[in-house]
Amino acid sequence: MKKIMFMVAACAAMVACQNGKSTANNEGTDSTTQDSAVVGDSTVYEGMTPAADVVGIKYRVALAKDSTNGFSVSEAYMKSATEADTVYNYTGTYQVVKKNVKGKDNTYYQFELGKDNKTNFLVVNDSTLRLVNTDFEEPAVNTKDMNYDLKVK
Repeated sequence: MKKIMFMVAACAAMVACQNGKSTANNEGTDSTTQDSAVVGDSTVYEGMTPAADVVGIKYRVALAKDSTNGFSVSEAYMKSATEADTVYNYTGTYQVVKKNVKGKDNTYYQFELGKDNKTNFLVVNDSTLRLVNTDFEEPAVNTKDMNYDLKVK
């Protein structure tokens, strides 16, 4: 059943993202145009985070700008800076989490990316989301070479 639901969600995301463009060459597509088909009026964040077994994980997060809290997330495990090895697509409703971490009140977006896989992003500001761990803690290193930030597109 899990596989069927994943396939339905993946197919829906692929159909919604087509918008007249081929997905064979992901780096050459216009993500802003694609997301208008996904959730109507949306805010799109993109960035590549470090990973242990691949060059990085390229995230593309589209958030609905209405009260539905709808989202579309694409996770591409990159073979090189421009070539994806495996791509996973998720859609659903994200949770807004307010939490005090290390004495600071923060806002987080929490996405369910598969069964028992909650992914958290800190809202750094209006144009940046930062990937954080399951305890809502920021990465120990966040430099130009080891960046966990997604920027608005």
